[in-house]
Amino acid sequence: MKPKPIKQFSPDTTLQSKKMSIETPLGKIESDSGNHYLDVASIIFVIGVMYIGKRIIGRYFDGK
Repeated sequence: MKPKPIKQFSPDTTLQSKKMSIETPLGKIESDSGNHYLDVASIIFVIGVMYIGKRIIGRYFDGK
């Protein structure tokens, strides 16, 4: 009597799309690049640039 073979787990090798979306009052940002660290870093960079720009423009109009 032969032993029964053990059924091995075979992972799914098909590519799956990874999506991330951020909803704001002004709109929705979606990304499906698969690299969420890059997406988050890009969003933080854009927010930082906008904040710095706001501070620079504010100095000229407020006179501070």
